Amino acid sequence: MKKWTYGFVVVLLALSLIAGCAKPAATPVPAATSTVEPTPEPTATTAAAADEGQRLILATTTSTQDSGLLDYLLPDFEAETKIVVDVVAVGTGQAITLGEDGNADVLLVHARAREDAFMEAGHGTRREDVMYNDFVIVGPKADPAGIKGMKDAAAALAKIAEAKASFVSRGDDSGTHTKEKAIWAAASVEPAGDWYISAGQGMGAVLTMADEQQAYTLSDRATYLARTLEGTDLKILVEGDPILFNPYGVIAVNPNKGAHIKTDLATQFIDWLVSLPTQEKIAQFGVDKFGAPLFTPDSTAWREAHPADEQASGDVALKITGMVEQEVGWTEDQVKAMETMDAESTNKAGEVSTYTGVSIVSLLNLAKPQADAQTVVYVADDGFTGEVPLADVTACKDCIISFRNQGGFSVVMPGFPGNVQVKGVVEIQIK
Repeated sequence: MKKWTYGFVVVLLALSLIAGCAKPAATPVPAATSTVEPTPEPTATTAAAADEGQRLILATTTSTQDSGLLDYLLPDFEAETKIVVDVVAVGTGQAITLGEDGNADVLLVHARAREDAFMEAGHGTRREDVMYNDFVIVGPKADPAGIKGMKDAAAALAKIAEAKASFVSRGDDSGTHTKEKAIWAAASVEPAGDWYISAGQGMGAVLTMADEQQAYTLSDRATYLARTLEGTDLKILVEGDPILFNPYGVIAVNPNKGAHIKTDLATQFIDWLVSLPTQEKIAQFGVDKFGAPLFTPDSTAWREAHPADEQASGDVALKITGMVEQEVGWTEDQVKAMETMDAESTNKAGEVSTYTGVSIVSLLNLAKPQADAQTVVYVADDGFTGEVPLADVTACKDCIISFRNQGGFSVVMPGFPGNVQVKGVVEIQIK
């Protein structure tokens, strides 16, 4: 495995235009946002693979690198397949752009709405669930904004803004940054001022900055825990809100991007990553140091092998919050036990599909929106949001929260714009 950080991406973009050529060794390029790690001496395996031209470009989020997961997993893949994985670790947004431009063979990212859009636009040919963990809001032990123990992430960020307590943002169009912006939007706060620091850095660097400045930040749990081994004094202050759910997916880039796209190698990598042996290896990552895994496996093979694991914790999978008489939440099993109905909806291609789920109106009736409420905001597990007038929702008798084959829910509102058909919905906010 060879790691390329953000400073090397410019070189990658130029070199990848020469299809079929072997990649040269990484050469440090000056960059304001990162440094390039020295390329290790090639092992017998990597040298043989390079001679055969078996190299795969993986564009991925910094969290998979900063947490140590790639160093843990990829040597096994390279040893088994003789395929060298050239890792480009950037923000999810930049990784997706690399895929769109045909400058990567496979993506491993964590921004579900953007992944779905990537697939719908034809940039990818296959997407698979891989694993998940969660985001946490971390900060100094002194906790000047007083958010410790809160379960509402949006309310916690609102308190940070009100206190003008220092907050370091990724500011890099990553999956974490996308999630952070969604939580600020849920809090109806536009963060600005000296207290809000946009770093334009990866997760590890942002945690270092926040630690040095005794500031708050949003982090994936895995990278945060990895940094605790390096001495960070930041503490987890807010966790457990469904909006903080953090799923990861792997995507094969469409070979129509050019003859240089190695679809066969990407397919091998995806098959290996979602296979039960690799998923079991993911389930052990971090257990020796933290007593629990840093990521939870979530491929189809894993779920089929471990059906009892689903909903074992009884965690809330869908909730209604905001301007309601009573905030409510349900596990996935509780929602599925409700009275169901079918709804037909037409996609962008004009194809009609039938979905099964629970009436949105019936769910709202359980929460009882307040008389002056005006808007419904659907919040997805990756932070994406869709907004629609409350009056339009209550008038829609065939709008449902549908059941997804892979677990979880999606919004199905026949006749409404695509941006409100939110996949992976975890929260319905009434405003």
